[in-house]
Amino acid sequence: MNESEFVIAPTVLTREYNAPIQLVFDAWTKVEHIQNWQFPFKGFKCEFLQSDIKPDGKTLHKMIAPNGFEMWLLTKYEEISEPTRIVFRQYNSNEHGDILPHPKDPNWPREMRTTIELAQTETNTTRLTLFWQPIDASDKEAEVFEATRSDHENGWGSGLNELQDYLSTL
Repeated sequence: MNESEFVIAPTVLTREYNAPIQLVFDAWTKVEHIQNWQFPFKGFKCEFLQSDIKPDGKTLHKMIAPNGFEMWLLTKYEEISEPTRIVFRQYNSNEHGDILPHPKDPNWPREMRTTIELAQTETNTTRLTLFWQPIDASDKEAEVFEATRSDHENGWGSGLNELQDYLSTL
């Protein structure tokens, strides 16, 4: 990791879950959990074509919107420190894992890093902090990321709310 990768400040989102840290960690690292919550809004579906969730591993999955629109994502895992930290890079792709521009905005950053930090609180809840930022973004990609920063709560933030709903069913 070099300094130029972190030119753009990350979006930082936090949540507190009424669930043990290990369960929250598993919800991020086991497909049988991820496919039930990691999408932007209710009504979406998530299907995995490939899953190898470990350092240097990767997943390939699609999100299917209620209207049938499909969006493929390739995820490459950098770090998994059970049960407190997960770092991965994510890319828009096709069903073969070829990295492509975002289907709705060709100027969206091609490479995004997500860092998940988990901490058990004194009240036995789990505090999650998510850091999300473009990596090696062009000036235009950085501009688009910054211009949409106020909407990031609608994407990842909505997904984190889906996680809350899912955890409450376990």
